[in-house]
Amino acid sequence: MPADLPRRLAALARPLARAWRRRRYRQRLRRGEAAGDLTYSWSEWQPPQLWRVEVRLQEDAATPKEATSWCRRQTLRELCVSGLDESGEVVWRVDRQGPVAAGDVGELPWFHAPGKLGELPPVHLEACLLVAAAEDVDALVLGFEEEEDLDNRRSGIFRSAAYSYDAAADEVVRTSSSGLVKVIEARGVAALPETAEYFDHHRRGPYLSTTDLDERLEVRVRDAAKLPRTPLQNQGERPALLVTTSFLAHGGAEHTLFETLRFLKDRFEITIVTLAPHRPELGDRRSDFAEVTPRIYSLGDWVHPAAMPGILSSLLDATGAEILYNANSTTLFYDFAPRLKSERPQLRVIDHLYDHRVGYVERYDEDLLKSVDACVAENRRIAEVLVEERGWPRDRVPVIHPCGRLQSAFPSSDQIETTRRRLRQELSLVAEDLVLLTAARMHPQKRPLDLVNLAMRVRDLEHVQFVIAGGGALEDEVDAAITMSGARIRRLPFRTDIPDLIIAADVGCLVSEYEGLPVFMMECLQAGRPFLGTDVGEMGALLRDTGAGLVVDRPGDLDSLEAQVRRLAQPASWAELAEKARAASQAFDVETCAERYAEVFLGTRG
Repeated sequence: MPADLPRRLAALARPLARAWRRRRYRQRLRRGEAAGDLTYSWSEWQPPQLWRVEVRLQEDAATPKEATSWCRRQTLRELCVSGLDESGEVVWRVDRQGPVAAGDVGELPWFHAPGKLGELPPVHLEACLLVAAAEDVDALVLGFEEEEDLDNRRSGIFRSAAYSYDAAADEVVRTSSSGLVKVIEARGVAALPETAEYFDHHRRGPYLSTTDLDERLEVRVRDAAKLPRTPLQNQGERPALLVTTSFLAHGGAEHTLFETLRFLKDRFEITIVTLAPHRPELGDRRSDFAEVTPRIYSLGDWVHPAAMPGILSSLLDATGAEILYNANSTTLFYDFAPRLKSERPQLRVIDHLYDHRVGYVERYDEDLLKSVDACVAENRRIAEVLVEERGWPRDRVPVIHPCGRLQSAFPSSDQIETTRRRLRQELSLVAEDLVLLTAARMHPQKRPLDLVNLAMRVRDLEHVQFVIAGGGALEDEVDAAITMSGARIRRLPFRTDIPDLIIAADVGCLVSEYEGLPVFMMECLQAGRPFLGTDVGEMGALLRDTGAGLVVDRPGDLDSLEAQVRRLAQPASWAELAEKARAASQAFDVETCAERYAEVFLGTRG
């Protein structure tokens, strides 16, 4: 027997064991079992008296009246604010009811420090406490990597048994000398100033758990659903909507979500929860979504997936949500939706699908009908698959196409030529160039390397130029291929001025493996730019129906793509397609899309 056979067998067994543990974990979530049931010793866990959270400030950082007003705006009834003098003694203390007498405060095992109330995002401390409630830690340190990332401003919440705040020095100092002090820290973020020396252990990673779910089933999390909450003061005035999504990046799904919610923000009380870590290469739109609601919980950046069902339950209670809309989420939604629905039968649960062949469509079975009241299909193909192959009632599969942009997002008519000249000069494009623009993630779905090969095939067309705007997992590979190709193609990183880039370009292009109905295509048509696309999702059907562009039947068919590019290079052909693109754009009105979503949220129309 080979000497390394046991090691090799163990290596083969580990993935199978992990898969079995993940399956068991998902089954327990689907049965509605609390996250606390999955821990070492917390199955009978009851919330200890930990949840009085004191925000300690230097005395002149806020007045008692300002602090009382701030407490009333939070959904945690456990919050109080104390003003400390230079020696660290409490001068005043208030909660949501007003002044708190020294004898009434009791033990304060958790506190936040340091910070000024005006600098804290509305849900920041609340999110800190939710993580602290669900994870077995002594200190939680959150932060930000760039100054403009206000929603992840550096801050922390500490167990007072392990740390104290020195007001005079304005620093956190460790007071515990017993055993291991567990600290979790947001990825890529330094600890609070001059405090790193006090942190024995911390963990950076996509989730802030002390263990990894892929390695073992038993994760030290507790059920935050048991944390007492105070309903929002405006509860009941408007329907409360809780939106779950993966992350708030620069993409088509996030675009439609933002434009829709921006139209509906005065008709619904909106809370947004992200369930996956934000990825810098995809951009971050949290500051944009703050225009829709101040209540944005970035759980995916902070907390282990096993803790999320309890936290979502807690947030549903705090917001009084009547509607849960899973806009563009992760597989976690399908694991914990049964629990949320069983605990709240009156909760209206709505999902969203973006493709009929790949992704979450495989999760759609008869059991999911018990948990999801309606599924928004982005195109007709998705709806047909759900109805004809998955057995879903047609009235529970509304079709809502993505929206384009508000016309105000594009340069005004008197600025179009100025914008076009400016960007073409910036990108070293001459007036005679026919520019094909792709705005997409560098991901296998978008087949960006096909664009490089296509550009190589038409190098004889001296005035045809390809521009790709976007980053992602394949960006290094794409950049290397561009360098080696010698073709007229370049890649730009993610940009926020896509409407201006479309104006500078002449043709939009997506050669994707799969799509729903891409927002980028609709933006191009709005600007009167014809489109070249593959026949995936509803992209091919729309282009054929409107005549607003050219379609290639099969992704990866470079011969057909080359033929269509050569056709677009003919001025007469381009002009005819551009005229039809302008006519087709009227179907992508933002307000019409938002109204359709409102009807589905409220259940007034299937």
